[in-house]
Amino acid sequence: MPLNDKSMQKVNGKRVDEFHRPPTAFERFRAWVDGLPRLKLYVALVGVTWLALTAIIGLDSSHLSAVGLRAEPGYQAGDIASRDEFASRAVSYENPAATEEARNQASGAVAEIYQQSDTVPQQVEDGVWEFFDRVRDLRQSDTPEDEKVARVSDTSPFFISDDVARALIFIPADDLDDVERYVSENLEELYTAAIVAEDSVMDIPPSAIRLTEARNRLSESADSDASGEVGLLTEALSRGFLQPSYVIDRQATEGAREAAVAQVEPVQITVQPGERIIARGEVIDRESVAQLEALGKIRDTNPWTVLLGISLVVAAQLGIAWYFLERFGRRLFKSKVAIRLLLAASLMVLFTLMARAFVLLSFNAYLIPLAGLSILGTILLGPRLMFLMVVVSSINVGVIAGNDFLLAAALLISSGFAIYTVVRVDSREQLLRAGLIITLVTGAVTFAISLVGGSTMSVALWQGVLGLGNGALSLMLAMVLLPLLENAFNLLTPMKLLELSDPGAPLLQKLLRKTPGTFSHSMQVGVMAETAADRIGADTLLARVGAYYHDVGKMEHPGYFIENQIAQMNPHENLSPALSAKIIKRHVKDGVEIGRAWGLPEEIVSLISEHHGTTRIEYFYRKALEESGEGAVRESDFRYSSGRPKSKESGILMLADTVEATVRSLPKPTPKRIEDIIRDTISRKLDDGQFDDCELTLREIHEVGEAIREAVIGFLGPRIEYPEPESKPSRQAAKPAARNPK
Repeated sequence: MPLNDKSMQKVNGKRVDEFHRPPTAFERFRAWVDGLPRLKLYVALVGVTWLALTAIIGLDSSHLSAVGLRAEPGYQAGDIASRDEFASRAVSYENPAATEEARNQASGAVAEIYQQSDTVPQQVEDGVWEFFDRVRDLRQSDTPEDEKVARVSDTSPFFISDDVARALIFIPADDLDDVERYVSENLEELYTAAIVAEDSVMDIPPSAIRLTEARNRLSESADSDASGEVGLLTEALSRGFLQPSYVIDRQATEGAREAAVAQVEPVQITVQPGERIIARGEVIDRESVAQLEALGKIRDTNPWTVLLGISLVVAAQLGIAWYFLERFGRRLFKSKVAIRLLLAASLMVLFTLMARAFVLLSFNAYLIPLAGLSILGTILLGPRLMFLMVVVSSINVGVIAGNDFLLAAALLISSGFAIYTVVRVDSREQLLRAGLIITLVTGAVTFAISLVGGSTMSVALWQGVLGLGNGALSLMLAMVLLPLLENAFNLLTPMKLLELSDPGAPLLQKLLRKTPGTFSHSMQVGVMAETAADRIGADTLLARVGAYYHDVGKMEHPGYFIENQIAQMNPHENLSPALSAKIIKRHVKDGVEIGRAWGLPEEIVSLISEHHGTTRIEYFYRKALEESGEGAVRESDFRYSSGRPKSKESGILMLADTVEATVRSLPKPTPKRIEDIIRDTISRKLDDGQFDDCELTLREIHEVGEAIREAVIGFLGPRIEYPEPESKPSRQAAKPAARNPK
């Protein structure tokens, strides 16, 4: 039987035949990543991630405007809006116009504060003297009479009639002196006797009189002093020169008004999410400018200093992540560390970029599907690392959305809930159910956060609807990206295991057609391994699927394995024991190659590689000893060399495979013989050191043996031995017998 397939070809140095296919682009990329020096890879990954996140979070149109690559839309009062602007979130801002009006009302409500003036009487007296001096100068001038009258009227600090002005020009000098004396004396007596207040002043002290009463007193005094033309002039001028001596205290009044203004709180207006701030073509007013400032669309800060701050924040985030991985990385990643870190960085950059796109397209920020990151990351990377990624991403999205930390809180709560909702998801159907729960919770969280932010009930309900949309979008995104990322990064997930466990899977179908005996053996070993894994709390699905594929290497040379030698000659009869052992050992290496060629996850490939450990191929080793003697046989030629089991599932598979093959060879297996075989198998494996590198404890090994014993006995079960059928008499002989039963 040929050991080599002549139809085999090589593509890029890789074997290509019916069991081997050329590597895909993703497989070549993964191989390239695995070949990079680890420290160099990690430093480059941190640097690229820092640069990408800083650019996505920190760069916006203001930086393009700063270097002259883009004109920033005008956002000053009086400018014309070049585009529509909507509120991405609920935000409260100070309405400058309303605040100014409220402060004006508070200031106007403060009554004027009055006090008695000591300077008003003297000012009035000085005014009287100055007026009469000017009248005398006019009387003595050569100015025409009519012009003198007009100038008297202009000289008077108050309105006087033409008759009074004419009388002052033509009255005798002695009478003019009397008028001046009477006016001065009457005003002095009045100011000495009382305080004069305006009629409009509400509260006046008891010693004060109002302006109307004071004028009446002056009229009475003028009547008592003189009569005729002198009395009339005295009355008119006394009343005209009279000024209130109860005047406004400007300093005290301003102080009181300033105190009242200081007590007025700024008028806060809340903009609801989705509300249009300005429409394209509208004139921007002060209120619109205040709204845009509150939403972060207008910044007075230097965009480059903001970018510097963001770069430092991102650096701190990556520093925390580095410390976290340095401390807990071995617990988080047992294999494919570089690929998993690359996936984690890619997911963070992808979802941060998606958040930036939502903001640039003016979508409501509460639609950003960050829960999709939680779903994908938890399934592909595990919940512990995912929680750190969700915290960091929520903060970054809040910064992108204009430092909206209510949004960050909503995304953090809903995404954190999503982590623990999908952590035990094992199938696409369970993922769909978990996604529906996440959708409802996201809607409720968004509704609650909206109320916390001061939104009205109607707006909060609408935000809750957006939260439902967020959850649904996250689920759809996860459902679409999950199989793509599984295959691209070759990561093992429960859903991937379920797909591989389908007997209709292409590789299992090839195994069935090429090696039907091996296929049957693998199915039975799968059930035994699953039962044993369940007994000790190991990964039951991984154990079963690993058992299904553990012997795919036998497809290369199926006729050399006893389970496939149905009605065929045993080719080992014509081979030396050493060559037979080499062919038998070869199926492990072939299985690893086929598994990797078909893109099986590394966890499955490890089970294929380790399921025989370093055990000795006992039959051919003993045959070689019989033929050549002990000194001429090297034991290493008859041992598998692919490494001892390391995981619990690998150790379980080794025991299940050995026991199934041994029991299959028994002509009449009984429960006692099965129990002896299992006990002997465990003892030999332990003595041979096959479990030295395995995570199984001694107690778990014996529990595995007990579970395998129950499974094997369940397979065999009691069988009825049917008797051989009696030979039937010929038709001719039967007829007489029927006629004569005796």
